[in-house]
Amino acid sequence: MKPYVRGKSIFFREINCDDAEFVLGLRTDPEKGKFLSLTPNDVAKQKEFITTYAQSKTDFYFIICDWNWNRVGTVRLYDIQGDSFSWGSWIKAENAPKNFAIESALLVYEFAFFSLHYPKVHFDVRKGNDRVIDFHKKFDATIVGEDELNFYFHYNLEAYLKIRQKYLRFLPTTEAMTNEDSPTNR
Repeated sequence: MKPYVRGKSIFFREINCDDAEFVLGLRTDPEKGKFLSLTPNDVAKQKEFITTYAQSKTDFYFIICDWNWNRVGTVRLYDIQGDSFSWGSWIKAENAPKNFAIESALLVYEFAFFSLHYPKVHFDVRKGNDRVIDFHKKFDATIVGEDELNFYFHYNLEAYLKIRQKYLRFLPTTEAMTNEDSPTNR
């Protein structure tokens, strides 16, 4: 089973086929899906994608939940290239907790840097997605390129360790946890 990541007010659990409608609802929402790759509004295709994704040995697709097990978002870690990973499909549901963005981003980095031991990150953000671009810049991510659609960012463990101190209040008192430390799964 792929790891479970625990934060202060949210946690990441593995996606499963029962989440297909939730994911489609987020991805096909005109506002939330505005900066995402096009997703067909087809539950069967989404279930097929989830099933294929679950077989991956390197990629992770998480449903983000609050502590009442309500689904409040999604995030993926994928595109492993040597010692670097990418992350995306970061979508927030309407019922997400107040500090969803900061806490979920911190948990991505905690998990990837400290549990998976990847020292580097590469990711892209669609042009026009100004809030997300600004968010990553506040974390000191660097834009290393662009094309017609995207800005391309690099980030690394060293930069994260510098900025992490500023955000410690959003993390649990211990490092990101895995299955052994998780609450009882439902």
